[in-house]
Amino acid sequence: MCMQIMKVYNSLTFQMEEFKTINPNEVLMYVCGPTVYDSPHLGHAKSAVAFDLIRRYLEFKGFDVKVVKNYTDIDDKIIKRANEKGIDYEELSERYIEEYEEIMDALNLKPDDENPRATEIIDFMIEVINTLIKKSFAYESNGSVYFAVKSYDGYNTLFQNIEKKEDEEDEEEYQIPVDEEPLYGDKYDPKDFVLWKKWKEGEPYWESPWGKGRPGWHIECSCMAIKFLGDVIDIHGGGLDLKSPHHKNEIAQSTAYTGEKKFANYFFHNGFVKIDDEKMSKSLGNFFLVSEILQKFEPMVVRFFLLSSHYRKSVNFTMESMQQAEKNYKKMLTTIRKINNLNTVDTDSSEIQELIIRVESSREKIIGIMDEDFNTPESIAEILTLFKDLNRIILEENTSITEKFKDVFFEYIEDLDAIFGIFPDLDKKLKMGVSGPIDEKDRLIKHLLEIIRDTREELRDRKLYELSDKIRERLRDLDIQVEDS
Repeated sequence: MCMQIMKVYNSLTFQMEEFKTINPNEVLMYVCGPTVYDSPHLGHAKSAVAFDLIRRYLEFKGFDVKVVKNYTDIDDKIIKRANEKGIDYEELSERYIEEYEEIMDALNLKPDDENPRATEIIDFMIEVINTLIKKSFAYESNGSVYFAVKSYDGYNTLFQNIEKKEDEEDEEEYQIPVDEEPLYGDKYDPKDFVLWKKWKEGEPYWESPWGKGRPGWHIECSCMAIKFLGDVIDIHGGGLDLKSPHHKNEIAQSTAYTGEKKFANYFFHNGFVKIDDEKMSKSLGNFFLVSEILQKFEPMVVRFFLLSSHYRKSVNFTMESMQQAEKNYKKMLTTIRKINNLNTVDTDSSEIQELIIRVESSREKIIGIMDEDFNTPESIAEILTLFKDLNRIILEENTSITEKFKDVFFEYIEDLDAIFGIFPDLDKKLKMGVSGPIDEKDRLIKHLLEIIRDTREELRDRKLYELSDKIRERLRDLDIQVEDS
C-alpha cells in the first residue's frame, strides 16, 4: 500500500497536521471505552464505529495498529446502579460488558488488541499515584489523594486555543502546602482532582498506603494506556464530552508520572448523536439504545448511517435519515448482486474500458478523500455516485461486461469493506442470492411459509385435499412439519 501523506485534525493543536507515527508503520491507539452501568446507546455506537473506521483506514494504509479500549468497571454510577438493582457491582459491569460486546460485534467492529478493565490493574494505579506524590504532583488528604493542578505547568492551557499568558510563564514553582489546612473540603484548590477515593460504608474497596479506597476515574485511563501501550502513544481517542476535564487530567497526570513532554501526539474526539436536531438525553425523552434501533434496522444500515457523518461532527438521527440510509445501502447490495450474476463476454468495449477506469479512479479518489482526516461523508457520496453510474450504464443500458471488469469491481468492493466495514460476509450473501443479514433472511422465510400455509388453507376450503396433502408431504421432505387441525 502506497504510504501517501495523511492529514488529521489534532484536538490538542486545533489544526490539521501531517500524520506521523512514533515508530515506522506502527500506530499505538488508546480509546476511552464505556463506563458499564447501562446498555449501550447510540452515542456509544457513534464513538465505537468512528474509531473502528480510523483503525481500519490506518490498517488499509499499511500501518500495524494496536488498539486498546478500556472498560471502566468501577465508578460512582456503577456502584449506584448496582445498589439500585440489589446486585454486586461486578455482576452489573459483567452484564453490560457482555451486552456491549455483542452489539459492537453486530456492528462489525474489529476486535481490539486489549480491553483492560480498571479493576484488573489497581496495583499499578497505586504505584503511579505513589510516584506522583513523591514527585510533588499529588497529596494525600483525609484518606484520599488529589492531583495538585497548580503543580503542573500549563494545565490551564490544555485544549485551549489560546496563547499562554505572560503571568503564567513567570509564575513561581508551586509547592503543595504541608502545614496548612485544605481550603476546599479535603482539597487545596477547587480544580484539584481525585486520584484515590477514600472508602465509604457499603462501597467496594482495595487496600492502599492511604487506607481503604478505590481509584478515581481519570487515573484509570492513564494507567491502562501507559501499561498496555507505553509512556507516549500516537493517538488518544474519545467522545467530545471527554475533552475536559477527563483528557485534560489524563495528560497532566500521565506526563507528570512519566516525565515525558507528551502523553499522546494526537487527540481525536468524535461528535455527538442528535435526535431530531436535539442532543440525545434521557431527560428529554429522546434517548435511544442501540438494541432498540437494531430491532428496526439491520446492523450494517446503522453502521452505514453513522459513517454518513464525519467522525468529528454530530450525526442527526431521524427515522427519515435512517430510512434513506437503508434505501441507499440496499441499493448498493442489489447492484453488487446483479453485477455478480451477470454473464460476461470476451470482447472489450470502449464503454467497459471507461467503466474500469471509472472504478479505479473512484478508488483513488476515496483514498485521497480519506487521507484528509477520514472524510467519510465525501467518500460515501463518491461511492453512491459510482453505483448510480454503474446502474445506468450496465443494468439499464444493458452494456455487456467482461471478467476483467468484474475483477476490478470486486477488488473495489473488497477495498470498501476493508475501509468502511459495511459488506461483511458478502460472499455468503451473493451465494444465497438474498441481500441482508440473517435476520432479514429469516423474515423472508417466515413470509414464504405464511404464503404456503394460506395457500393450503384455501385449497382445503375448496376441498382440493390431494393437492393440499402433496404440498404438506413436500414440506416434510424439507423437515418442515405441518399439522392440519
